[in-house]
Amino acid sequence: MGEYTQEMHEIYCREQDEKAAKAEEAHRERSEKESARAAWVRDGGAGADFERQWPALRDEGRRRRVVDAEKRARESQAKSRTSRI
Repeated sequence: MGEYTQEMHEIYCREQDEKAAKAEEAHRERSEKESARAAWVRDGGAGADFERQWPALRDEGRRRRVVDAEKRARESQAKSRTSRI
C-alpha cells in the first residue's frame, strides 16, 4: 500500500469536506421543501400540485433571498460613513 503522505491526507480531508457540504446542502433543501409543502397543504393545496410547482417555488425563493441580501447590503452601506458601492 505504501506510505500515507501529507498529500494523501489533504486529498482525503478535501473529499470529506465536500461530502459534508453536499450532505448539508441536501438536508437544507429537504427541510426547505418539507416546510414549503406543509405551508402549501395547510393553505388547502394538494400535494401533487405542490410537487408540480416546487421547482418554480424554489427558484422564486432563491431569487427573493438574493434580492433581500442585496437590499440589506445596500442598507448597511448607506448607514456606514463611507460607501463602498
